[in-house]
Amino acid sequence: MMEINLFMVCLSAFVGVFFVLVFLAITMRLIMVIFPEKMEAAPDDAPLYAAVSSVYARLYPGTRICKIEEIKNPK
Repeated sequence: MMEINLFMVCLSAFVGVFFVLVFLAITMRLIMVIFPEKMEAAPDDAPLYAAVSSVYARLYPGTRICKIEEIKNPK
Protein backbone atom coordinates (compact mmCIF):
# COMPACT_ATOMS: atom_id res chain seq x y z
CA MET A 1 0.00 0.00 0.00
CA MET A 2 2.84 2.39 0.80
CA GLU A 3 4.45 1.91 -2.63
CA ILE A 4 1.26 2.93 -4.41
CA ASN A 5 1.00 6.12 -2.34
CA LEU A 6 4.65 6.97 -3.02
CA PHE A 7 4.09 6.41 -6.74
CA MET A 8 1.01 8.65 -6.73
CA VAL A 9 2.86 11.40 -4.85
CA CYS A 10 5.74 11.30 -7.35
CA LEU A 11 3.36 11.24 -10.29
CA SER A 12 1.31 14.16 -8.98
CA ALA A 13 4.49 16.17 -8.28
CA PHE A 14 5.75 15.49 -11.81
CA VAL A 15 2.43 16.52 -13.35
CA GLY A 16 2.26 19.63 -11.16
CA VAL A 17 5.78 20.73 -12.16
CA PHE A 18 4.96 20.04 -15.80
CA PHE A 19 1.90 22.29 -15.68
CA VAL A 20 3.83 25.05 -13.91
CA LEU A 21 6.52 24.94 -16.60
CA VAL A 22 3.92 24.98 -19.37
CA PHE A 23 2.25 27.99 -17.75
CA LEU A 24 5.58 29.82 -17.49
CA ALA A 25 6.46 29.02 -21.11
CA ILE A 26 3.11 30.36 -22.34
CA THR A 27 3.49 33.46 -20.18
CA MET A 28 6.99 34.13 -21.53
CA ARG A 29 5.78 33.66 -25.09
CA LEU A 30 2.93 36.13 -24.55
CA ILE A 31 5.33 38.69 -23.07
CA MET A 32 7.65 38.30 -26.09
CA VAL A 33 4.73 38.77 -28.48
CA ILE A 34 3.35 41.79 -26.63
CA PHE A 35 6.75 43.45 -26.15
CA PRO A 36 8.92 42.54 -29.16
CA GLU A 37 12.64 43.29 -29.19
CA LYS A 38 13.46 46.66 -30.65
CA MET A 39 15.71 46.32 -33.68
CA GLU A 40 18.39 48.96 -34.07
CA ALA A 41 19.77 50.10 -37.40
CA ALA A 42 23.33 49.39 -36.32
CA PRO A 43 24.32 47.61 -33.11
CA ASP A 44 26.13 49.77 -30.59
CA ASP A 45 29.53 48.25 -29.91
CA ALA A 46 30.68 50.86 -27.38
CA PRO A 47 30.80 48.37 -24.47
CA LEU A 48 32.86 46.00 -26.61
CA TYR A 49 35.30 48.74 -27.57
CA ALA A 50 35.59 49.86 -23.94
CA ALA A 51 36.32 46.28 -22.81
CA VAL A 52 38.97 45.72 -25.49
CA SER A 53 40.58 49.09 -24.76
CA SER A 54 40.72 48.47 -21.02
CA VAL A 55 42.26 45.02 -21.48
CA TYR A 56 44.94 46.32 -23.84
CA ALA A 57 45.61 49.29 -21.56
CA ARG A 58 46.24 46.88 -18.71
CA LEU A 59 48.39 44.52 -20.80
CA TYR A 60 50.35 47.25 -22.60
CA PRO A 61 50.45 50.40 -20.44
CA GLY A 62 50.97 53.67 -22.28
CA THR A 63 49.55 52.47 -25.60
CA ARG A 64 46.58 53.96 -27.43
CA ILE A 65 43.96 51.94 -29.34
CA CYS A 66 43.46 53.39 -32.83
CA LYS A 67 41.49 50.74 -34.70
CA ILE A 68 39.66 47.57 -33.71
CA GLU A 69 38.67 45.17 -36.46
CA GLU A 70 37.52 41.57 -36.64
CA ILE A 71 39.82 39.01 -38.24
CA LYS A 72 37.81 36.28 -39.92
CA ASN A 73 39.23 32.77 -40.15
CA PRO A 74 39.57 31.62 -43.78
CA LYS A 75 38.07 28.15 -43.78
